[in-house]
Amino acid sequence: MGHPLILHRYINRQLFMTTIMVTFILVMVLVSGRFIKYLAEAAAGEIAADALFLVMAFRMPEFLQMIVPLSLYIGVLLVLGRMYMDNEMVVLQAGGQGSGRIVRSLIVPVLMATALVAAFALFVTPRGDAEVARIFEEQKDRSVLELLTPGRFHVKGYRNSQRATYAEHLNREKGVLENVFVADAKFEGQDEASRLLTVWARNGKLIVDDGVSYLLLTEGFQYQGRPGERGYREIGFKEARVRIGSEKTDSRPPKARGMSTEELIDVRDTNRDAMAELQWRISLILTVPLMALAAIPLSRVNPRQGRFYRLIPAVLGYMLYVGMLLVCRSAIEDHEGALPWYLNMAWIHLLVAVVVFLLYFGGRIFRRRTVA
Repeated sequence: MGHPLILHRYINRQLFMTTIMVTFILVMVLVSGRFIKYLAEAAAGEIAADALFLVMAFRMPEFLQMIVPLSLYIGVLLVLGRMYMDNEMVVLQAGGQGSGRIVRSLIVPVLMATALVAAFALFVTPRGDAEVARIFEEQKDRSVLELLTPGRFHVKGYRNSQRATYAEHLNREKGVLENVFVADAKFEGQDEASRLLTVWARNGKLIVDDGVSYLLLTEGFQYQGRPGERGYREIGFKEARVRIGSEKTDSRPPKARGMSTEELIDVRDTNRDAMAELQWRISLILTVPLMALAAIPLSRVNPRQGRFYRLIPAVLGYMLYVGMLLVCRSAIEDHEGALPWYLNMAWIHLLVAVVVFLLYFGGRIFRRRTVA
């Protein structure tokens, strides 16, 4: 194991397998949580069920760009920690293979992970986010028949108007709704509705007339106003049309995530969201080499401590690092006026670089000062 090439292959093979395994576990956890969130939106009628897997596929690069740096970091901690536990590091150091050799052994996997995260952060993920935004925008124009879940209220609204739709049963083959309830409300203030129109019908069917979609309701009643108040009216009908597909909902957050990196560079001076997004993408790339370098000294344990002795503190340190970046990102997005010098993610990376330097050379510096 003393030969450099053999050592490189030995470490890289173990690191590759461990990183892949950790990545798979983290992806399953993250994807499961996000899928449950989208599933709840589908149940609420905010997104069609057939679009769920397409949305998840476009979001996968975003998941990976967050997970790969952490997976590599944990992989280095586990692989080198095991080598310390099995006294393999003692043998290597006795043969003249110190920390410098270990660092050189990790250059190739670190560069590969950095290139992968850079490709995702700068090119692939923005396109995926743009497609996800497009899909959600398309859902706003989907008809009630496509989004409605039988037995659940489907609510769509924008600013001062809301529409709630309910159907007890939906025959998708015939395209017929049974026991349909539709309520339109308009609000002038923030409390009570200024106008309330409620419709109940035995059946409802989607029709298109002159390019406009309507819900054709049969055998029902229309109620205008509130029961007991002056002006309340109840009207029975055999057929009635309710226009659908024109309801609007609030737009999804910031579109900077779907902009290409070139577009972010062009508008970063005038758009705070673009500045924050650009710094965030660059930060994701820098986390890979910084955390991989930090993992080497953090993996040093003795057999009595166990290979997981420093794992939890090391992961907490990584979470603190990413958390500071996220806080800075939010601060940049929310700041108005000229951006102060301290609202820059570069300071966080510089601080982490200093910590990494101290992990390698802090003990030597301290010992020299003590001797002096």
